[in-house]
Amino acid sequence: MIIRGCVRTMSLIPPWLRPPRVRERLASYHLRPDVLDAAAAMASDQRSDIYVVRLEAALTDSETVLRMMDGRHARVMGLLVLTSERIHFRSRRRTGLNFSVPLEEIRAIETYTRWGTGTVRIITPYGDLTVDQILGRQGEMLAADAQATIRGESLPERDPLRLLADLRALRDSGTISAAEFEIRKSAIWRDI
Repeated sequence: MIIRGCVRTMSLIPPWLRPPRVRERLASYHLRPDVLDAAAAMASDQRSDIYVVRLEAALTDSETVLRMMDGRHARVMGLLVLTSERIHFRSRRRTGLNFSVPLEEIRAIETYTRWGTGTVRIITPYGDLTVDQILGRQGEMLAADAQATIRGESLPERDPLRLLADLRALRDSGTISAAEFEIRKSAIWRDI
């Protein structure tokens, strides 16, 4: 049992054995808050951290990162990123294919999830771009957010991955107990 102020938290894993969280791993890089929030909401592990750090150099000051995820384009893994201005794919390979499509040039976005992995197909006047091997339903969430951004609508406030990331941060900081975390997490999963 760890006592922090007046809040007690129970953890089966001692703190020295617990792997660092995304925000902890990326803290030394001093990333923009929007990049850090999107990375914390992404279903990924530490292998993507360096690519998240490199992504910041490809962003303009005027755009905000709304969502990012791991995916594969042209048989090369990389980060698929939705910003307030474009959809961007940044390959993990230095020689891999990258693309950047302004949101106003997107005619349609098609998605589907099958056997736990998703595919996003971005249709532009110049052709189609496909990103597959996206974990879970992240591709569907990206498409919904992109369509809302294109229409000028505000993004949904109840993004389950962001809610879970915020909930984890509260638990890790000791603001809520592990039991409270499990109760709230169950409620989020029920709503999905």
